[in-house]
Amino acid sequence: MRAGIAAILMLLSLCHTAAADTTGVTTTTGVSPFVWGAEAGTGIDMGGDDMSSLNISVLAGYRNEWLRIAGIGLGIDMMISNSCRAYPIYGIVRTSFSRTPKLVFADMRCGIAFNRAPGIPDRTNLFVQPGVGIDLAKGKTFGSYLVLSYTYNSMTFKGDKADTLVHGLNHATLTLGVNF
Repeated sequence: MRAGIAAILMLLSLCHTAAADTTGVTTTTGVSPFVWGAEAGTGIDMGGDDMSSLNISVLAGYRNEWLRIAGIGLGIDMMISNSCRAYPIYGIVRTSFSRTPKLVFADMRCGIAFNRAPGIPDRTNLFVQPGVGIDLAKGKTFGSYLVLSYTYNSMTFKGDKADTLVHGLNHATLTLGVNF
């Protein structure tokens, strides 16, 4: 619980830093403060519930010297072995904790997921995805990256055994993304 409160306070302080930069329409590097991107990846189920997924998402937000992005994202997580779907909507903060560009960065996503599972009413649940990323290619207005993260979705779904419900979905997620 304390770790969750600490993470929320860290995100709020980073968002405050992003909101405080009102120097104009471009950052000091000459790049627009608006950033958007798309991602594709896969989530490997770590709970043994046969819920591995293919994931796609889009994101948009603000950037400055400290933040690669502070914004929002939405995605579709499609389970491979069944017809379950999750539609996460989250706030995202990505930073390397430095003003100078670094190869490695932290990626934190937190929000809700609209979940659909057969035989269970649609629900909205907690979605959290902390991760670590690495830059692949970078230009003045373009960047590609790879992120390895842990994904937790508190969705409830029917297990493999009769009359069982599984609470919580845990994935190791690998994502390839681009931003502009």
